[in-house]
Amino acid sequence: MKSRPYGCYEFRTNQVSKTVRVWGCFLDNNVSAFQSSRKSLCKLLLVVINKIYKCFAVFPYDDFSSSFHKQSQVEEESDHKDARFFSSSPKKQTPYMVLEGDKVGESSEAENIIMSFKLFDLSKEEIIQVIHKSFPKLLYEESRVIGSSRGWIAFMSKHDGTVHLSDVFNLGSLRVITLPPLPDPMYHPSTAIINVSLSYPPDQEDDYAMYIKFLCSEIYYCRPNHHSQWVLCDSNEIHTTASDIVYSPRNQMLFLVIMGASFLLSFDLNMNRKYTRLHLRNIPKMPQSEWELLAMCIKREHLVESPGGRIFVVKYVETYDQGDKDIIFNKTKRFMVFKLNTKAKDGEIAAYYTEDIGDLCIFFGNNETLCLEASKYHGLKPNYIYYVGYGLGVYDIGSQILHHFTSSMPLNWPLYLVPSLI
Repeated sequence: MKSRPYGCYEFRTNQVSKTVRVWGCFLDNNVSAFQSSRKSLCKLLLVVINKIYKCFAVFPYDDFSSSFHKQSQVEEESDHKDARFFSSSPKKQTPYMVLEGDKVGESSEAENIIMSFKLFDLSKEEIIQVIHKSFPKLLYEESRVIGSSRGWIAFMSKHDGTVHLSDVFNLGSLRVITLPPLPDPMYHPSTAIINVSLSYPPDQEDDYAMYIKFLCSEIYYCRPNHHSQWVLCDSNEIHTTASDIVYSPRNQMLFLVIMGASFLLSFDLNMNRKYTRLHLRNIPKMPQSEWELLAMCIKREHLVESPGGRIFVVKYVETYDQGDKDIIFNKTKRFMVFKLNTKAKDGEIAAYYTEDIGDLCIFFGNNETLCLEASKYHGLKPNYIYYVGYGLGVYDIGSQILHHFTSSMPLNWPLYLVPSLI
């Protein structure tokens, strides 16, 4: 592949008018789509499962209280569990699930192709296929999707590990920002990436940072205005396995939970780290048989920050669903939500189990976990979790009831994107 300088590329296309018509129709009707992807992708699941939750160690920790900005009473109560309200302001475009994308033809521009996407409408539970979407050939044929954050999708070159950020669902001229290549062997196809996180959208803040979390302990970060290459975080003691990362603009820190949510790990902009002992409180009472069943499940811990700055710890519990003798699928069983207390004491901090997060709803996919105010988006349900990955569905936090839209099949583009962020 021809070498390219790091920077921003803008793709203009003769297909814009057609694209605008198609996507304009989508925005007017608020529709989306889903379809299970190729079964062959599931085979990678076996490799990942064998690596998850292998190594555990005891970490030192420091007092974490100075890591958080002090929040006023108004800020603390902005996402209070009783704060279900209905905004009089115009509704925003509902987030949509990008479930699948495939090439359907060649474009008149040599650098582009024509793609078809399957989307899913959360409010109507409807399917739509968006076709004639002009798409950079560089991102489809030479790269793979590694996640999304703040409305931007991250791609990585299959050949040299070059990372690209793109707002590929921009109705007009999309942008592609090229970052340095990741070191070998981090871009090898067998290397599993958990998620990516942006400190700020690159079109809104020049001094942004991008973080990439790999399976087990590696965290790489790059600040394009400061670094000419990716920097490996000092992670000799971070046996974090499948824990994902999230950057908090409010606290200006990168967070992740480790050791089965026993510790909260944070990094500042210079990647100086702190450990804080994390205690999960108010664990719900369940029959012993239920606890025994949960003990045999895969459990992943996620962090998500609400628009008001509230941080939640979410346990995602999965079981195995063996569809046939050769392929094993994951199947969502339940979620457990804990509200993080931002005040640390003696190097320890607590998170309290809750079944009511108020007007908020949470989104899980192969992207940075999202949290939005449901009343500001048409059709979203408060106190719900929308998930996509190995299956597609919603979870009522209050009643602990799952509703599956699809079976436990993998999807090749399991991403949530918020149109207002694009």
